Amino acid sequence: MFSTEDTIVAIASAAGSAQRGIIRLSGPAVQRALGRVIADIDSIVASASSATVYRVATRNLDGFPSVPADLYYWPDERSYTQQCSAELHLPGAAPLLQFVLNTICLDNQPSATVTVPDRCIRVAQPGEFTLRAFLAGRIDLTQAEAVLGVIDAQDKKELDLALSQLAGGLNSRFETLRQQLLTMLAHLEAGLDFAEEEIEFIARDEIKIQVSNVHQELLAIALQLEQRLVSGMEYRIVLRGEANAGKSTLFNALARQPLAIVSDIAGTTRDYVSQSLQLNGLPCLLIDTAGIESADASENAIAQRASEMTREQQQYAHLEILCIDGARQRSQWETQQLQTTPPHARIVVQTKGDCANFDSAEAADVTTSVNSGHVEGLTALETLIGVRLQRQSGEPIILQQTASRCQESLLHATTSIERALGLCNTDQGDELLAAELREVLQHLGLIVGTVYNDDILEEIFSTFCIGK
Repeated sequence: MFSTEDTIVAIASAAGSAQRGIIRLSGPAVQRALGRVIADIDSIVASASSATVYRVATRNLDGFPSVPADLYYWPDERSYTQQCSAELHLPGAAPLLQFVLNTICLDNQPSATVTVPDRCIRVAQPGEFTLRAFLAGRIDLTQAEAVLGVIDAQDKKELDLALSQLAGGLNSRFETLRQQLLTMLAHLEAGLDFAEEEIEFIARDEIKIQVSNVHQELLAIALQLEQRLVSGMEYRIVLRGEANAGKSTLFNALARQPLAIVSDIAGTTRDYVSQSLQLNGLPCLLIDTAGIESADASENAIAQRASEMTREQQQYAHLEILCIDGARQRSQWETQQLQTTPPHARIVVQTKGDCANFDSAEAADVTTSVNSGHVEGLTALETLIGVRLQRQSGEPIILQQTASRCQESLLHATTSIERALGLCNTDQGDELLAAELREVLQHLGLIVGTVYNDDILEEIFSTFCIGK
């Protein structure tokens, strides 16, 4: 499947009858292949030095009269596959297209005027045109998967996502990271080569800054992958706040059922509780997390684990609802949170608006209150949730197939960069740091395709249809 010496041919238009049908060719014997169905092809394309469109007619084939056709011809490496390529646009009758395809692939001898070696002309395998574009360096693996995303898109949103990835949106992010890592690695290895000269090619503080930047970017991409894969693309909404800030009451109100335990005793919620629901027509996974407790309480092993689970849920959230208790003075932790920009969208909700000692805060987006089981401000909160999630739904994310394939490699790359960041804070030698950076480059190479094996290519391109 990975040989590029054969000339491949396929019907590239959709199955069934249509006004026009397309037969696509790529390889060293395209001219000879076209000569089997178009008269005088040698003189037609002899002067072509760049992409050209010709008005041609087919030969009188067995059972089919001559029909007019448009020939799109790319004579050199500026084609999609970086090979001589062509597309023959014919009337879209399925029997005609199939007969022309069969005629092109007949094992005839080349004409005397054609000097191209007698290589095989055969029907393309699934995805083989895009595979050749990848092998020629025209696209990387994420863009190859985007081609399939364009083909399989079910609506405009999916099509826009695939086109964004095909245009190199994801590729450019990984390529920027790879260039940063290669530059750092070059400086480190140059320093190792001249260790006895005590020449510092790059300061350790500068390396730490650059490694930290790579780490943050990998975390951001990992979050996008996780969002694409988790919960069938439900939007994850996490309720956070200090203990007894009213998170569980708000969770039950949004879920329209008493799923979380509500108590005046702080710290009732230790594990997280989740519920799938529809908010403003959007599929959401609502998550109630354990309250953030004081430093004394954090010494408790159970409280520590509850805090860790809260951070884990926050890491993969699309939207955070930060609950602030309006019945008491704002705590140091709440003030710190309001001054910190979260990695995702946030809505600040001030709870307990019905309490006598309620103090309104300007930072709050919505105020809620509970009175005999009725939550005021709920409609306003649901509307705001819909607005914030709709904004995110327009942001480009990663195709499902790409996210699934890249998840393990990105996890390994993130783990290695975290180890590299730890080494920047120690006096250990640059050899260990360089080894970790090489490991990150290896896994990023697996993602974009600078490092690959036949199994990876087989898995990706076998899912394509023939002709693409």
